[in-house]
Amino acid sequence: MSRGKKDRFCRRLSDQKIYIPYGMPLDSLEKVSIELDEFEAIRLCDYDGKSQIEASEQMGLSRGTVQRLLLSGRKKIIDGFFHSKAIIVKNNNENIKFKGENNMTIDLKNTVRIAFPTNDKITVEEHFGHCKFFAIFTVNDKELMDTEYVTAPAHQPGLLPKFLGELNANAIITGGMGQMAINLFKEANIEVILGARGSIETNLNEYLGGDLYSTGSACQHDHND
Repeated sequence: MSRGKKDRFCRRLSDQKIYIPYGMPLDSLEKVSIELDEFEAIRLCDYDGKSQIEASEQMGLSRGTVQRLLLSGRKKIIDGFFHSKAIIVKNNNENIKFKGENNMTIDLKNTVRIAFPTNDKITVEEHFGHCKFFAIFTVNDKELMDTEYVTAPAHQPGLLPKFLGELNANAIITGGMGQMAINLFKEANIEVILGARGSIETNLNEYLGGDLYSTGSACQHDHND
């Protein structure tokens, strides 16, 4: 049995995009379609200047998958230019988990739940595995719908990704985290943002505005998380 396609994080387009050669009617053209995940990979690497590793972390995929998306997407674009085809960027949602706003005309359609570790319910706890609470924000179309504070379970390696997954978290934003926990969150399709510090409110607003990105570096010391 073949493995199913893994969900990946992408930013939604406001609508399907179609680019056609100047002066040529759409009906007369051959068409080449770019999938939303191909478009996201190209945008992260070629427009935002991210490395393939950084793009893979933001999309929740392996670097190899991002590389394949880049190659296939770029080939389609060049095919469209060379052979005067209409280039269609599809706004499909199959196997797509939509994430925060980007710098283009994209809306946040889905309701998302964003978790922060904290000890005082105000600032981000940088030691992810030893916080007192998780602040969890439910957001729809960038509007805050609900805020809850959940007492963190007793520390146990590998427990927190499962714990937050059961709370339907879509993203965890924290200062530091061990590599094992990062891997477990990715397996659960939960986005990991590292390097956050300071006010939870500020970090949340930056995330929803598309301005908060992971440093991409796991803690090197023994985290036991």
